[in-house]
Amino acid sequence: MELPKLNIFTKQTDTKQFLASQELTGQYDGTIVFFSDKKALLNVIPAAQIYADMDNTFGDSIQVIVASENQGATKRIVVAPLGSINNDFDDVRRYKDAAFAAGKRALKAGITAPIVVFADSPKETNLGWTFDGEDDYKNYLEVTILALLESAYEPIDVREYAEQSKKPLQVFSQLGFSTADQVQAENLIQKISAIEMGRRVSKDIGSPDPERMSPINVVKYLQDVFGKDPHIKMTVIEDIETIKKEYPLAHAVTRASLAVPRHHPRFVLFEYRSPDQSKVKENLYFVGKGVTYDTGGADIKCSGHMRGMSRDKCGAAAVAGFFKTISMLQPEQVNVRAGLALVRNSVGSDSYVSDEVIVSRNGTRVLVGNTDAEGRMVMTDLLCQFKEEAVASSSTAPSFLFTVATLTGHALRAYNGYGIALDNGFARRHKMSKRIYDAGHVLADPFEISTFRREDVDVVQPGRSSEDVVQANDQPSTMTNRGHQYPAGFMLIASGLDQHGLKDKQPIGFTHLDVAGSAEEMSAVGWSIPRVTASPVVALTGAFLL
Repeated sequence: MELPKLNIFTKQTDTKQFLASQELTGQYDGTIVFFSDKKALLNVIPAAQIYADMDNTFGDSIQVIVASENQGATKRIVVAPLGSINNDFDDVRRYKDAAFAAGKRALKAGITAPIVVFADSPKETNLGWTFDGEDDYKNYLEVTILALLESAYEPIDVREYAEQSKKPLQVFSQLGFSTADQVQAENLIQKISAIEMGRRVSKDIGSPDPERMSPINVVKYLQDVFGKDPHIKMTVIEDIETIKKEYPLAHAVTRASLAVPRHHPRFVLFEYRSPDQSKVKENLYFVGKGVTYDTGGADIKCSGHMRGMSRDKCGAAAVAGFFKTISMLQPEQVNVRAGLALVRNSVGSDSYVSDEVIVSRNGTRVLVGNTDAEGRMVMTDLLCQFKEEAVASSSTAPSFLFTVATLTGHALRAYNGYGIALDNGFARRHKMSKRIYDAGHVLADPFEISTFRREDVDVVQPGRSSEDVVQANDQPSTMTNRGHQYPAGFMLIASGLDQHGLKDKQPIGFTHLDVAGSAEEMSAVGWSIPRVTASPVVALTGAFLL
């Protein structure tokens, strides 16, 4: 999973002259040019004028041109239009989308070491998107580099097959970037490398099929990644009786999988502590939903809705990837804990069923309404554990808990391909969702802010003396009012976090992230399934680590 060599050439005021310089000779085998203005493209690449003269649509789409009179890197040129960047609804994803497509096209052309230039670049482009007034395109260079790295990424199962079949993969050996902006190249490369390695860990876990990344195999992969990492403490819980005792709601979900040893559950705990505790401003706790396959359980997914449910582990995958980024950046301002609930929601004779009442770790009696609402079940006891740790902590810094999950179909209906963040009172006071929104916006991992309201708590209230909270109704989330919000209400009560609101003695922040829309691309090629994105690794990094 080695990254290509990255080089950033700064203070290049004359791009045309730079492309003809001797320092590129022999290092790069092609050029990628990004532009929003065709005139700027022709100024940087005069050889493109003949194409423009012959074709009125030249520069409207990505294409490869050959400048026969040029040599080296400027001989093969990938022309990559950005489209509009200054309209009301534009954002930095113009660079992300163009760079991903340009990277794919360059690799198909056999270009493995491109030099990347910007014929023009956004200057102080503020379209008013962010809460803190940031320049919308301030990270366009980082976004472009990350998108090019993404274009050459292949998940672990593909890499393994290539090794077995001895077929080479199309990858970049190195990438060079020319910019007139004042940047600290070494720091920028370190930041980008950390983010990209985190994304690759997330995709390696989230992308493969449910057998390649079963709970047991996810743990084996994580042990390879973190086993010798001096900055991250990793603990694995595999004993079934311990899981039943400590995480009873998750144990109920995984009951039907216990008949198949290779599908047995695993819980993984991570811990990172700042090297300078005097600088810690926040204690962060993340719970990741890692349902390696979701059949729906006894309320089985039918009519083709089970397809793609190997991706129901992408919440846990993102949390694991985030910890890889944490390890590489080693931030001083945060302590971070995390838990991954790695289970398979199988169907069988020992499936948990609707109408069961299961007592959570918090001692809350949970009435099961739908076994396909398993995500909130597998995360709630970990959420309770971290609540207990936050209460017992001697740290004077505030504590904030997060659930990260591909949780509801309603998230897709409500916001399509965007991640969703919603806060309890203490998290709202500290602007958690707004921070994630702003960071995701400028780094091309966008989020929408939803709201956590009284209805989301009221709807899960008990209707009889046999239960304390109701897990779900008997309808799909897409057919339920506030279908992506009320699960947060359930988790709040079932974990005991409802006793730690703004009015309480020890308030604790709780932010729920539903990434059902952003964890995968919204479309696939033909009848295949979409590629995974590693969202929200980038947004979380920008919000809490940078």
